[in-house]
Amino acid sequence: MTTEPSPVPESIPAAVYQSQRVVTIEQRPLAEPTPAQVVVEVSHCGICGSDLHLIDEGWGQSGDVLGHEWSGIVRSVGDAAVAFKPGDRVIGVDSPTCGVCAACVAKKPSQCEDREPTTGHFDGAFATHVLADATTLLHIPDGLGLREAALAEPLAVALHAITRSGIEQGNSAIVFGAGPIGALIAAVLIRDGHQVTVVEPAEQRQELARGLGATAVMRPEDLPSFDMSQVDTLAENAVHVVFECSGRRNAMESGFQQLRRGGVLVLVGTGIDRPRFDPNRMILLELTVCGAFIYDADGFETALELLRSGSLRTDLLIDQAEYDLTGVAEAVDKLVRGEHSGKVMITPGGVRE
Repeated sequence: MTTEPSPVPESIPAAVYQSQRVVTIEQRPLAEPTPAQVVVEVSHCGICGSDLHLIDEGWGQSGDVLGHEWSGIVRSVGDAAVAFKPGDRVIGVDSPTCGVCAACVAKKPSQCEDREPTTGHFDGAFATHVLADATTLLHIPDGLGLREAALAEPLAVALHAITRSGIEQGNSAIVFGAGPIGALIAAVLIRDGHQVTVVEPAEQRQELARGLGATAVMRPEDLPSFDMSQVDTLAENAVHVVFECSGRRNAMESGFQQLRRGGVLVLVGTGIDRPRFDPNRMILLELTVCGAFIYDADGFETALELLRSGSLRTDLLIDQAEYDLTGVAEAVDKLVRGEHSGKVMITPGGVRE
């Protein structure tokens, strides 16, 4: 499936981070693509949790254009970018890996030995167009819409967390946090037949979890907890795997206590407050705590096919609200205040299927 090409402008509007909670619209020059580059008109770009931190908490660098969860339509290609042509529908798959170290060669990009910093100056897709290396693009398969395809990046993150967990058929799981990543993890696990409990304080996201088919939905305060002296006491409904997606210290510590013997705690959400885990409990119950960062080697391809299959409730996972470039700051504010449950999309221009 292709869409008719349109002219490429010399300059484009972009939502530019200035300072904490201050985002302005600026006109930015759009360079001609080099032989290996492609100009893409952005259709949809999801707001990531990292975008929230950068904008709401002031972690960004002035002049940044954020946004890395995007889909769009090719408008111009360099002479060497032979895999693409104007009108092709694509997603961005840029990652901070080097591609040549031992880990990358072993198809473990998440453990790249020379990866780029996860923060720094960059131009993202909160703009009407992006200039991208052809190697950082993938074709969107027929039968999958541009809006749904923009969910591929966070879904790839969720799939990698599941890979890291080693969860097996018949295993039970708890997911802490029903934000976009947690909801995607829960959705995939439920699709695969696992019993999944979702722990979430916000009512809107509790409803999202129920809509996805969670076995149970709980508030954090409803979970059992144990003091340090109860090192081998198990929670009544202890599970094989816990996915912690909120980045909150109390959730990490509570998740650790919900594991059965031999259980695995996967830390997906990042936070500043560092948790305390009892090593004696870890030893006696043979527990594992691991992290999950970015993607599997084939994560984006798998995500696109999973989205194309229609087996995930994208009608719930993607919020019905959409914002144009002028609404980026408003969207971030509403997300921080818990007014949206699913992935919120920015629609920078007039691209439609």
